[in-house]
Amino acid sequence: MDSEVVRMRDIQDIQLAAKSVRVWRDMEIKLLSEAGCNDLSYRPRNGMSALGWVLAHQAAIYDFSVNMLIEQGPPMNPGLFKLYQPGTSGDWARTPLSEIQAYYDAAETNLFEWVQRATPEDFDRVIKKGTAPSFFVGMSCREVLTNAFTHLNYHTGHLTAIRKDWKKTRSDELKV
Repeated sequence: MDSEVVRMRDIQDIQLAAKSVRVWRDMEIKLLSEAGCNDLSYRPRNGMSALGWVLAHQAAIYDFSVNMLIEQGPPMNPGLFKLYQPGTSGDWARTPLSEIQAYYDAAETNLFEWVQRATPEDFDRVIKKGTAPSFFVGMSCREVLTNAFTHLNYHTGHLTAIRKDWKKTRSDELKV
């Protein structure tokens, strides 16, 4: 197959996956708002991460995947990345929603920019030992991006759980 056809297919696949992630995430954010859950510090009773942490962590997923794993450089937003990276406690760090959304938007745009300039060889390039956490070693950049979308959707599922817990908590409070 012609390399330009492969490249265009790769671009389209990434754009479709990112759009799917964005649509589901935006829908959950809207439903959370409609339910009255605008408190970014809200943590479900089961101890799941705070709403704000989940939202910012999703931006950090894009940032980590493209800038640190694929590009082998620093995160685009080191301050926010440090607050919301894997392994942190899941607490909300008082970052305004507008800043979280700007981080997500910028990280997503950064992904699209990388995809537009990437060659088929870039998509096939394998992450080497010593350059990334062991989980990612041996993955191609295409696999890293697929993993990122899976991880993003995993956390969008957390948004659904947060919303349902919020509604249940409010319902339980009305019964008392």
